[in-house]
Amino acid sequence: MKNYFKILYILLAIGGLFSCENEPIMYDSSKNHIAFTTGDIDLAENGGVVGIPVMVAAMLDEPALTVDFMFDETLSDAVLGTDFNILNSTMTLDYPNGWGYDTIWVEPIDNEVFGGNLEFVLKLTANSLNYDFGAQDSIICTIVDNEHPLKQWIGTYDVIAYSYGLPGDWDEEWTVVTSADPADINNLLLTGIGGPDYSVHTAVVAKVDLEAMSITLPGGSEIGTHGLYGGPLAIFLGDESGGIDNETDPMIGEISEDGSIHIDHMAIKFVGGINTGYVWDSFDTQWTKVGKSYQAERRQAPINKFDR
Repeated sequence: MKNYFKILYILLAIGGLFSCENEPIMYDSSKNHIAFTTGDIDLAENGGVVGIPVMVAAMLDEPALTVDFMFDETLSDAVLGTDFNILNSTMTLDYPNGWGYDTIWVEPIDNEVFGGNLEFVLKLTANSLNYDFGAQDSIICTIVDNEHPLKQWIGTYDVIAYSYGLPGDWDEEWTVVTSADPADINNLLLTGIGGPDYSVHTAVVAKVDLEAMSITLPGGSEIGTHGLYGGPLAIFLGDESGGIDNETDPMIGEISEDGSIHIDHMAIKFVGGINTGYVWDSFDTQWTKVGKSYQAERRQAPINKFDR
């Protein structure tokens, strides 16, 4: 059956080639335009000078032009000269060839005080040839504050999830990204629990206690949808037989000064779809920031956990 559809698809594709004339896309000066290459960008507060390109799309024989831009103070909470500097003194970009790229240079200012992320908006305002501006005629720049109290535990983690269901054979390896919760300075958002086979990952809100050096994940927190088996799936306090101890208590883990995290008895269960109620496994998880050495030996993860 699969071969039949493959052959039919090939025949239709070949027929389409012979039945359609080759119609090239035409470009003329009426399509000349100016735009940012992206609508938003993150800037590390202590990352130094960053270049933001602005593109002019035009015919090869068009004359030189200049493009003016501005800092839109009304749409920004970052303050020019306090939180960042613009190094283009004239706020004008030059295109001597009539097309191509020029760059807006911005420099975040590291103030060594935590105030949260700040945004500012740059907007293209005019150009010497009256070209249209593209859809991205402005850009939102986010200055990412590097003084967050949980910064030691913000980043990308390699996670080894040691299986209680079948130790060794059912161990898994995940990549989890932790980020600051904009709603609460004491929280981390954990995205990627469950591994790479998920089609959708849902961020888990975890509470961090710096005095107790603990991290708490609420029982029943959804983690996403499996790419093959559906979902949604959620995490619960697990036991050492590969199942769930109970569905109300949280999972409480430990955080270390070196940025590592340890969360034991994390069970994954389907809470929706055709596999509702099926418990995937219970794990003892060791989290190591990418670029640092593992504290434990890697083990081979299974290809298909349902083939037990």
